[in-house]
Parts: sequence; C-alpha cells; structure tokens
Amino acid sequence: MINPTLEMRRLAGKVAVLLAGVYVLVVVGAAVAAATGDGVPWWGWLLLPLPAVPFVPSVTAAARLHRTSDPDRTRALWRRSLGFAAVGLALVIVVALILNTAGGS
Repeated sequence: MINPTLEMRRLAGKVAVLLAGVYVLVVVGAAVAAATGDGVPWWGWLLLPLPAVPFVPSVTAAARLHRTSDPDRTRALWRRSLGFAAVGLALVIVVALILNTAGGS
C-alpha cells in the first residue's frame, strides 16, 4: 500500500537533488564560458563552490530520506533536505547575479 505522506516527503528529497543538479549545471556552464573565452574573474572561481556547502547536507539528507520509511525520521529529513536546498539555490542565484554584474553583461 502506498503511503502518500511518505511519497510527498520523498518528492521533497527529489526536488532537493534536482536543485543540486541545477547548481552543477551552473558550474559546468562557467567552465564552458571560461573555455570559450568569456572569462570568469579569478575571484568568481572562489565564489562558485560557495553554494556547495548547503547542497552537500541537502543531498545526503535526501539519500537518507529515500532509504528509510520511519515516519519520525522522514519528518526531520525532508525539512532538512528541502531547507538546505533552498539556501543553496539562493546562494546560486546570488553568485550568478554577482558574476553577471562583474562580467558587464
């Protein structure tokens, strides 16, 4: 029997992993831009790993969320996973805006 509460909590973990994947695409995009000549400033490379700090615990909580079915644990893990993912997404947006402004575009 499918437990809708558990499935919705696991969906929150999947969203967190999706947002971490978007961050990886931003980093790959910066590397491609640097390879094609549209250089990222040297300090931009120091800002790019900053969103990884909240995305790492977000993805680990999402992985734990998919491995358990205990209601008490899933209640804590989905909030942790989605909360850290939201903070990571905010940092990705801020870093992208800073790099876009610094690039003159």
